[in-house]
Parts: sequence; C-alpha cells; structure tokens
Amino acid sequence: MKLFHRITISLTENDLRLLEDLLREGFKSYSQIFRNALEFYWRLFKAFKMAGYSIEKLPKDYERIAYHIYNVEMKQYVIMDKELYRVLLKKIQDKYTAEEIERDEEFLRGIRGFSNLFYIWHKWNENTRSVEKAEEVLKTIEFGGGGEFRKVKENEFIFRTAPENVIITKSIIKSVYEQLGVKADFELSGERIFIRVLN
Repeated sequence: MKLFHRITISLTENDLRLLEDLLREGFKSYSQIFRNALEFYWRLFKAFKMAGYSIEKLPKDYERIAYHIYNVEMKQYVIMDKELYRVLLKKIQDKYTAEEIERDEEFLRGIRGFSNLFYIWHKWNENTRSVEKAEEVLKTIEFGGGGEFRKVKENEFIFRTAPENVIITKSIIKSVYEQLGVKADFELSGERIFIRVLN
C-alpha cells in the first residue's frame, strides 16, 4: 500500500492558470500533475548532471529543450554524435570552398527549411529585431552541439567550433542569417567566428 504525504506550496496566479490549463489537457488532478512534473524534472536533472550541464541554465532552456524534442520527434532534427558531426563537416569543407557551399541549391534549400522553423517556433515577424534572430540561431546551434556561443556586446557575438569546421560553420550561420534577413559581418580566427550584426 502506497503512503501519501501532504505538503503545502505557494503558487502565483500564473501558476494556477498553468495548472488549470493542464487539467483541461486531460490530467485528472493537481496531485497527478505535480507527481508527473516531479518525476520528469528529476529525470531531466539527473541526465543533465551526468552531461555536466549547469543546472542554473535549465529553467531558461525549457523552451529550447521542448523545441529540440519536438523537431527530433517530427524528424526535422537528427541526434548525432559530436565527433561524427565534426568529421562530416570536415569532409565537406575539404571538398568544397565556402563560396561553392553557399551557392549550392541543395544546401540553400536545407537552410530555408531550417530557417523557417525559427519563424514558426518563435512566432517571429517582420518587426522581430535582427539581433534577437542572430542570437537565437547561435544558441540553437550551440544547444545542438555545433560549438559554443558568447555574446560580447548587444550586436557582437563569438561562436567557437572545431578549427577544421570553422569555415563551413560560418557558411551555415551566414546563410541562415541571410534567409532570416539578418545582415552581419564575419571574421575568422582559428576556431572562432566573430560576428557583428549590422541591422
């Protein structure tokens, strides 16, 4: 026989609205919601802890996690070993110049599809600031394992990736930005891509 324990927690008006929304989605009770949420958070925390992910970043990344899970489930994204990703990019970069890659129609079709996901998920429109778009693209590529992103100023960023992948990574970022209407200057140095958003 299971023993149940009662605890008291404080909730805001917004928390209560979220609970009511979950009840409308089919949950049977508040208790069920909290038990499921606790187990989900515990599993997420343990997985992130094993991966060395900072738990302080977790609340800010909930939507990004959901975005990735959704796109993996919809077969838009593929989960790939980071080393395999690095080797594949290197092979492409060894065979083609940045100019050839950026003009390739198949590559551009893939970039258009990827870029459209940002508009759909983030509900962007013509008024969305270029800096917001630029930063979100870098965060998404970082989250997917493509490198590390750092914001230097409001409109300046550094993206660090494996030195042998830096040219094609820059081509990917540049092409996504162009599709999103983001104008930017790029400079390469070793494993770093320096990005300055112009509009």
